[in-house]
Amino acid sequence: MRKIRAGLLLGIAFSTDAMAQIATSVVDVPSRGYLQRFLHVAPPAPVATIVVIPGGDGTFGIREDGSMPTTCSPIARNRETFAARGYALALVDQTSGGSIYDPRDLQEVVRYMQGRHNVPVWINGGSSSTGPAAEMATFLPQQDPVGLVFFSPELVDASVTSGIKRPTLIIVHPNDPFARGGQLYAGLTSAPVKDLVSLSGGINGGCGNHLFAGLDAAFVDAVDGFISKHNSAFVSPQALAIEYYNASLDHYFLTHIDGEIAILDAGVAIKGWTRTGHSFNVFTASPAGGSSVCRFYIPPAKGNSHFYGRGAAECNATALANPSFVNEDPQFFHVMLPTAGVCPAGTSPVYRVFSNRPDANHRYMTSRSVRNDMTARGWLAEGDGADLVVMCSPG
Repeated sequence: MRKIRAGLLLGIAFSTDAMAQIATSVVDVPSRGYLQRFLHVAPPAPVATIVVIPGGDGTFGIREDGSMPTTCSPIARNRETFAARGYALALVDQTSGGSIYDPRDLQEVVRYMQGRHNVPVWINGGSSSTGPAAEMATFLPQQDPVGLVFFSPELVDASVTSGIKRPTLIIVHPNDPFARGGQLYAGLTSAPVKDLVSLSGGINGGCGNHLFAGLDAAFVDAVDGFISKHNSAFVSPQALAIEYYNASLDHYFLTHIDGEIAILDAGVAIKGWTRTGHSFNVFTASPAGGSSVCRFYIPPAKGNSHFYGRGAAECNATALANPSFVNEDPQFFHVMLPTAGVCPAGTSPVYRVFSNRPDANHRYMTSRSVRNDMTARGWLAEGDGADLVVMCSPG
């Protein structure tokens, strides 16, 4: 456990320009027949989002104009400071039906933030909202880029904490008799990284040690430091896959490898290939919940081209059905896979068409209109769901 002692800190100064760019709005998202309200606070280009689940009675009392009663929640009361440091925040209130802490409602807030900002999400809970925040860690799909920040935590059942597989920060005050930070920390047996920070000092009046009164700057620094250190773990490196076309073969080819791109662009060692102008992003390392894409070389007798299979199941099936195919790279690049044809938030659909000729060739694209043009020429669309999506490109 790291111990940090701080004197009485009454505020954190930021430029008026940074504060002026912060946008605040009230958002009501539909959930289970009700509206889940939250206060959205964001800078122009956030690096991460923080979803704040309130302790106490589970509400913030957010009004239509975005105002709310004074709160002791250490992230909520420092929301503009966090926004000035590059974080978007969602301060979650009760639903229009009066319910709190339902994971389905909280998931709608997370989905909104993911779709709005396309950056990692950090769930914050403390005191009486410790349990709901911990449950969200296991309720959300594991592939979602989500971390946890707890403060002054209450006890959480071991069956929940042992299932948390996300980066987790716990902040406590040594003079808080209610916090159970040590027990929570010990129970995080599956978390890839965890940290327990003790902030001493401050004052015990007002919000008290339990909610870090007088320790705003130290609290913000602790949260910001942990997120800044581990936020990048959710972001896998990317590259641009470039499409080429050979008119004499009527074949398409796709690569993100710099050496292959240089050879094709030069047109000396390998002739006849030109860029189509189409491309899409791919992961060069597997993201959380991602899928590897294998690249097969199809020999001349069956096409003299390449096939990109999504995931182990399709790659293994391709190898079994076509023993003459050469698996050049089982992890040529990485993507996300659709669920019933729907791509995860922050990704775009990739379509695949098959030439349906003896000289087999496949084409991959993110444009639905290009896909439709190809099918009009007799190529066959392949993929999942009503829109026939085969994989999902980042960004």
